[in-house]
Amino acid sequence: MPTLKFLSGSTVVASVIIVLLSSRSMAQDTHGLKFNNLTVSPYVNLEYTYDSNVNYSRSGGSGGTLKHKEESDTYLTIMPGVDLNYKGNEWGLSGNAWYGYDRYTDMDQLNADRYGESLEFYREAAKGWRFILGESYVKSSQNDSLADGGNGLWRDRDQFDLHGALSYQLSEKTGITLSGLYSDISYANDSSQYAPLYGFTQYTMGLEVARKLTEKSNLLVSGSYQEYVSDGAVGINDNSSGYTLQAGFGSRATERITYRALVGASMLDYAGSDQSVGATYSLSGSWVINKKWAATIMGSSNFQPSESEANQAIQVYTLSSGLTYRPMRKLTTRFDVAWRREENQETDGASTDLTLDRYSVRARADYELMRYMTVYGGVEYEDTVSDDKASEFDRYRGSLGLSFRY
Repeated sequence: MPTLKFLSGSTVVASVIIVLLSSRSMAQDTHGLKFNNLTVSPYVNLEYTYDSNVNYSRSGGSGGTLKHKEESDTYLTIMPGVDLNYKGNEWGLSGNAWYGYDRYTDMDQLNADRYGESLEFYREAAKGWRFILGESYVKSSQNDSLADGGNGLWRDRDQFDLHGALSYQLSEKTGITLSGLYSDISYANDSSQYAPLYGFTQYTMGLEVARKLTEKSNLLVSGSYQEYVSDGAVGINDNSSGYTLQAGFGSRATERITYRALVGASMLDYAGSDQSVGATYSLSGSWVINKKWAATIMGSSNFQPSESEANQAIQVYTLSSGLTYRPMRKLTTRFDVAWRREENQETDGASTDLTLDRYSVRARADYELMRYMTVYGGVEYEDTVSDDKASEFDRYRGSLGLSFRY
């Protein structure tokens, strides 16, 4: 099943690319059809879900994201897809394509399909350099869970991302990485049903220098430049630009623990007239505690155009963590918590102090019934709290599914 990542302009993107450059390849799955160096792994997921609030409305009546009272429903999802992996001599290629369709029991007007694809190429050499280039496209109707790296907006959207990075080891102790990102996200708006959302296009260039401190740690200094073109600019300049400078520490050659922790400052020149300056951070890490337990953490802070308020900029804070427990070979369980905070900035001559917090808690279990079939189940709770009461809602979701993978 694909994991959807809607990063919404976060400067953590450059850090994620650098992590991909510095990390080793993941262990190969035993699934798939082998054609020399090419592995093809098709799959189909069937899932039945209960959603306590399909309209994302405030409890007790209208006033939520949709102009409806809170209603619950169940729906069936079918999602076929295929994973591809090719490993050559000092280079490799990986890809994924999938399609999903949701069919609701009562509210058939919510029936929707979605699809996506991704492709990534890497090249490395013994001389100390590594190159990565990738792209992804998602047309989605849901799956914006905070626990999966989304922003909890739950709206039809199109998103295209193109990223690349080049790293080079200057000496035994010093390495540099140049990274770039292009991202475009647009939302489907229906004035009779939805409050509007505003997408934007982002361009990012970043440079990071890593200096060896010990055999297992690096000192990191990172800087980036961002440009945004906002769909929500009405009567003002739709172009904004920003700078970020951070420093911190990262893991070097560790078997069980990888981490990156940076703090610094960021500035956004919104619409060419209003400047916002604040502290920022970028955090990611994983820890294989033992054969049964593993933990992950990720977070970031950045400025960007608002996706819910026209002519506004926001500062976004995110933090998520997960714990995986595998009590036996065929059973894997996972618990996730996630938080996202949006703070409006002073823009277009108007001072606003609107804040919005989203919280998510999720638990899931996967059990391998046989080599090609896995049964899974999960529950998720999401709550949105805001100074604007019309934006508040909460929801429970429970799912049970079967995954067939060759």
